[in-house]
Amino acid sequence: MTRPGSAPGGEVEVDHAHAEHRGRVDARIAAALGEGVSTWAELLGATEGADPRLVARRLDARGRSLPGRGPPGAVASSRWTPELHARDFEWYFAPACARALARRAAGLGRRVLCMGTPTVAFGLLERPAEAPPLERITLVDHNPLVDRRHAGRGPLEMLHHDLAAARPGAGRYDVAVFDAPWYPPQLRRWLALSAHAVRPGGTVLFALLPRLHRPSAPDDRDRLLAEARRLGDVRVEPGALAYESPRFEQEALAAAGLATPPAWRRADLVELCVRRAPAADGLAPLPAAPAWARFVVGAQVVHLDQHAPDEPGDVLAPIDERGDYRYASISTRDPRRERIGLWTSRSRVARVRRPALVGELLERLVEAGELGALDDAPPLRSMSDPERRRLLGALRTVLGPA
Repeated sequence: MTRPGSAPGGEVEVDHAHAEHRGRVDARIAAALGEGVSTWAELLGATEGADPRLVARRLDARGRSLPGRGPPGAVASSRWTPELHARDFEWYFAPACARALARRAAGLGRRVLCMGTPTVAFGLLERPAEAPPLERITLVDHNPLVDRRHAGRGPLEMLHHDLAAARPGAGRYDVAVFDAPWYPPQLRRWLALSAHAVRPGGTVLFALLPRLHRPSAPDDRDRLLAEARRLGDVRVEPGALAYESPRFEQEALAAAGLATPPAWRRADLVELCVRRAPAADGLAPLPAAPAWARFVVGAQVVHLDQHAPDEPGDVLAPIDERGDYRYASISTRDPRRERIGLWTSRSRVARVRRPALVGELLERLVEAGELGALDDAPPLRSMSDPERRRLLGALRTVLGPA
């Protein structure tokens, strides 16, 4: 029987073998328990972003068990439609946090830029009627599905850009709010872009990854804060930002045997008052990630790697020994990630060998809305009965009820 937290995950094995990181996690667990933490939700909130699977393993090493850790119950439906997706790095701020950030941004000026922070933009749109009007609200986000998650778009200027290449105009804003993927190249570029976009004396608010997010997190934080201080005056508010746990994260941790508290993930909030312009090299575009096709099937979002190798074998197959296609990782550092060719917003993944065929089936499924519509799909007519049954069975397992 699999012990909760022990499901395969190469990045967790690496983190566990990293003695310094493991020691930091152990020290934080010990301190939290000493401070009276008595539930799984409280412990995750106190361990500064450490991977829950690693926290569970280190808790086992202490011979401790906490209420609420697992086994997990049924995962709740997402309140966002279409659902959020791991490949889009869609960890949204918790509602109260998003509203607080929106109020803070609106109090700093009338022209607000939101980069990768749709919930803050939505919060700005939903301000009370008696609040002072804003002159400009701009949301820059690479995902076109963001529009569909907010019915009343109002005065929002929506720019769909790959943020690796986005370049908002210089000095157009009083305040910028960004939440970049927590990797050094993206963090540095988004910081430079935001500082470039605000006027002299303008403010940048951004999320800073927690100290135990990965072994390199302390150094990554220090370098980013040093860069911010070269641009102006910096203030850090520890643990001020709270994130909703998206369905894909809940499903991934459930596959690892762990329950997920609704808002366990936190980050520090950094406020930067910009005094100096960023260096030009910080504004240079980053290499763009390979584009995948995106399909919306009911509430689910399905990503397909259209450049997956077209080779003999089952069209869809598990990436590892899990025949249920569930994916128990939430990290880009997982070595199995490179095998994924199909990925759903409910953390089901598969290896793909004929991506054009899978794309045709997904397009038909989007139009029809039910898996039964695939039984007589033209692309399947040339396949043998066993091949067709295996493919349709795999799709039913990966996608579940349409």
